[in-house]
Amino acid sequence: MEVPPANQEAQKLVVAVRRINDRWIVRGQLRGHSNDYLLHLEARDPIRLLQSCQLALELVRQRVPGEDPKPLFYAGLFALATRREIDTYLEDHLFTRAICLLLHGEPEPPVYRDLPAATRQLADTVKSKIQEAITRIFEKPPLWPA
Repeated sequence: MEVPPANQEAQKLVVAVRRINDRWIVRGQLRGHSNDYLLHLEARDPIRLLQSCQLALELVRQRVPGEDPKPLFYAGLFALATRREIDTYLEDHLFTRAICLLLHGEPEPPVYRDLPAATRQLADTVKSKIQEAITRIFEKPPLWPA
C-alpha cells in the first residue's frame, strides 16, 4: 500500500491517529509531544505525516491479541522521525526514543543500554515489527531521514 493521495482518505488516517493519541492514557507528556510532532509534520512534511500515521495504525491492527498497542503505536508514529525530531519530541520518552535510535542504525545507544533487560527485549521486538510493517505496507520503503 503506497501513501494515499492528499485527499479525504489520507486525512482520515491523521484524524484516526489524533483520536487514538487523545484517548489513551500515557506517561509524561507523550500525548502532547505526539500532537506537537503531528503538527510539525503537517506543516513541514505531509508525505511523512501520512506514512507515519499509516505505519502506527498498521502496527496496532496487526498486533497479537492481548498485546499492548501503545508501544507499537508510538514507536510506529515516530519511526520515520529525523534525529533532530527524536531529540526534540522524545527526549523524555526513553523507550520510544531507544527504538527510534535503533531504527536509525545505532547498535546500542546509551538510552537502550540503560533499559532493563526485559524492556530491551520488548524494544527489539517492536523494532522488528516496525521493519516488517514498513516492508509490507510500502512499495518503496521510506528512507530514514537524517
